[in-house]
Amino acid sequence: MRHLLRPISLCMFACLFAITGIFSTSLSAQEGTPSGGNSPIAVIELAPGVTAEVFAGAPSDRATGQTVYLARFVFQPDAEIFSHGHPGTTVLGVASGSFGWTLEAGTAYVIRGAASGESGPPEVLTELGIEVILEPGDAIYYEDDVLHTARGAGQEETVVLGSMVLTSDEPLLIPADMDATPAG
Repeated sequence: MRHLLRPISLCMFACLFAITGIFSTSLSAQEGTPSGGNSPIAVIELAPGVTAEVFAGAPSDRATGQTVYLARFVFQPDAEIFSHGHPGTTVLGVASGSFGWTLEAGTAYVIRGAASGESGPPEVLTELGIEVILEPGDAIYYEDDVLHTARGAGQEETVVLGSMVLTSDEPLLIPADMDATPAG
């Protein structure tokens, strides 16, 4: 599906390579750090009002060619990230705020109350263009065939925790209007 997508703008291209650098090289500190000190955790602005913090990335011995990542995404109220996909399996859990998530291609699964131990059955998302609102404790998961957008859907900052098993040497996210995956 990615080969059929249009080229991205220069700004998104620069953002994508910044993200690629974090995920395909060491997790060294960047100039932008979380407020409150000299944190070694890299902070990348994905879109205006949307940031990603990478806490860990490690190769998987069980899934050859895959890297497991742990990240935190922060969405300011009404801040939205462009349409994109991820090169592998993504699990997101809402820690605080209201998270708006819109499916554009593929199938995704929502588990309401996942943080309190709820395990099923998941809501199956197949209808395109419909925003689903996830609240604290809710989770969503999906594979690499999914394209979507996401936004901070409430009046306060939204914090989303992510665990991803992604193809090694590929970026965290791939904009939907991109021709091909860039080299890592």
